[in-house]
Amino acid sequence: MPQVRKKGSTLESSSSTDHPRVLVGRLGKPNGLDGFLGIYTESENLSYLEPQSTVFIDDRTFIVRTLRQGKKGPQVALEGVTDRPGAERLRGKEVYAARRRQLQEGEFWPQDLIGLEVRPGGGEVVAVTHGAAQDRLIIQRRELRFEVPFVEELVPIVDLEEGFVEIVEVEGLSAL
Repeated sequence: MPQVRKKGSTLESSSSTDHPRVLVGRLGKPNGLDGFLGIYTESENLSYLEPQSTVFIDDRTFIVRTLRQGKKGPQVALEGVTDRPGAERLRGKEVYAARRRQLQEGEFWPQDLIGLEVRPGGGEVVAVTHGAAQDRLIIQRRELRFEVPFVEELVPIVDLEEGFVEIVEVEGLSAL
């Protein structure tokens, strides 16, 4: 799962705006005997797993009992899942939250960027690629496709209302 752009650095993945739930992560193997499961998620999504938060797995509702950091990543315990066999039954399941989190200033959902006009030079944002160092906008300009790191220095303006992004043209990086 990808990240969120903060001050020009990254993006957050999410379900579409009309989808009632947001994918938070996927449950891994049980840890210990008391119902804890590893969870594969992005650090930004850990806020959905705070104790007493409501999450959804398949058609069932669960309350988060505890969230802790294990040796190999975060682990979650859910109310009603108090032993290893109960945790094993949830292994591999996707975890959803009821709604998206509020974005901070300078953060964008990837699907809101797709389709934006690219200025100057023309083109359109056709996809968003998520990387370890930074995310990248995939730009289609005529028959050329290229990537621009989604950092404030190279993408100083994102105007969703007007429907465009401004990129700084760098020779060899963009299709000048």
